[in-house]
Amino acid sequence: MVFPLQPKRKSNLHCSRASSISNLLFTWRQHESIAEWTSRELGIVGKGAPATTMRRPPPAAAVLLAVLCLGGGAAEASTEFNFPAVFNFGDSNSDTGGRVAAGFESIAPPYGSTFFGTPSGRFCDGRLIIDFLMDAMDMPFLNAYLDSVGAPNLRAGVNFAQAGCSITPATATSVSPFSFGLQIKQFFAFKDKVTKLLSKGDTYRRYIPQVNYFSQGLYMFDIGQNDLAGEFYWKTEDQVAASIPTILLEFETGLKKLYDQGARKFWIHNTGPLGCLPQNVAFFGKDPSQLDELHCVAKHNRVAKLFNLQLHALCTKLRGAFAGASITYVDIYTIKYSLIASYSRYGFEHPIQACCGYGGPPLNYDSKVPCGQTASLNGSLVTAKGCKDSTEFVNWDGIHYTEAANFHVASQILTGKYSDPPFVDKMPFLIQPKF
Repeated sequence: MVFPLQPKRKSNLHCSRASSISNLLFTWRQHESIAEWTSRELGIVGKGAPATTMRRPPPAAAVLLAVLCLGGGAAEASTEFNFPAVFNFGDSNSDTGGRVAAGFESIAPPYGSTFFGTPSGRFCDGRLIIDFLMDAMDMPFLNAYLDSVGAPNLRAGVNFAQAGCSITPATATSVSPFSFGLQIKQFFAFKDKVTKLLSKGDTYRRYIPQVNYFSQGLYMFDIGQNDLAGEFYWKTEDQVAASIPTILLEFETGLKKLYDQGARKFWIHNTGPLGCLPQNVAFFGKDPSQLDELHCVAKHNRVAKLFNLQLHALCTKLRGAFAGASITYVDIYTIKYSLIASYSRYGFEHPIQACCGYGGPPLNYDSKVPCGQTASLNGSLVTAKGCKDSTEFVNWDGIHYTEAANFHVASQILTGKYSDPPFVDKMPFLIQPKF
C-alpha cells in the first residue's frame, strides 16, 4: 500500500478537533516495526511492543489515540470501553476458525500469511474486523466455539460465527448448517456448561467466563450477507427484497432469546456492499448496464441498502422493547462503499480486483479456481495465487476483504461516526488508549 505523504509531527493527547485520523494513520511506514512506529510518532515505546518488522497496520493504541482526538481529548473519555467478555455471532466476516474446526473445509496458504504466517481458520490473509476490535478493547482474539485444539482460553468470550451461515434456518442446499438460530443454541449450551463447571469449584475458573460475564459482556453480530447474496442465484431482485422482513424476524427472535437470558449490550453490524464483491461482479456483472459508477452490481447493493434500512429500524424498535439494554447499530456498508469509492485516498491501488485468485485484471476471480487451490481448466492445471502485496488490495479472495481493508474498516468504526447511537455522545462506553 502506498500511503500519501503527510507532514510529520509529534502526536500527543492535546490534539485539536481539527486533527484527522488519516494524518496519524498515513504517517506509518510498513518497513518499521511497531516499536519504531510508536516511538517516532507518539514518543512512547509500547509496553511489550514486538520487534517484528512484519507488514501490518499501526498499533490499535494509535487508532484509539486518534479517536480520542476526534472526540475532543482525554478529558471527555469519562467511561471505558470495558467488557469482561465478548460473544460473537456471524458468518465468514467474523469467523475465526469455526468452519474449519467443524471439518467442512480446510484453508490452505496463502490464507493467514500476512499476520499469522499460516492459515488461522480465517477467510483472509490476516486479521478480521473483529480481531482489531478485540485488540482495541485490550482483549485476546476470540476462539471459535468448535475449536478445542490447543486448550483454548474462553474466559474473555467465544466466537460462534461460521463461514457460509445465514440468519434463516439452513436447508439441504445451504453452505453451512450453522444458521443464526443454531448459533444461539450453541451459546445456550455453552452457558449451561460453564454454569455447571463453575458450580463445581475453581478448577476451570481461569479458562471460562464467570457467571456475571454473560450479563455484562458484549454481544456482537455480523450476519445477513449470505441470506441476500445466495438468493440472487435463483430469485429476482424484487423477490430477494421481499424476503427481508422474514430474515429480520428470525434475527429479532434470536436477539430476544439472548435478551431473555440476560444479554444487555448488543453491537450489530449491517451488511456491506454485496455488489462490489468480485464473485458477484463476475457472475452478475457481465452486462455493463447492470453495474453502477464503481463497477459494482447495482441490484445487489440496492437490496443490501434496503436490508440495512430495515435492520436499522429493527434496532430502533428493540431499544424501546428491551428495557435496560444498549443496542448499537454500526453502518459497515457506508464505510466499505466509501473505501471502494475513494480507495486511492486511503492508500489502496485495487478497489475490486481480488488479491488471491486466478484470471488477472480486472477481477482476478474464477469460481472454478478458489484462492490457494489448483484446478484443471481447459486441460491445464492452474493455481490461484496470492498477490505480492495484499495491502494494495481491498479484496482478498473475491468474497472477503484483506487485512489492510479490515483494519481500515475497524479504524473507521472506532471514530464513532458510523454508529447509532453516535459513539462519542450516546454510547455507554468510550475507548481509553493503552500503551
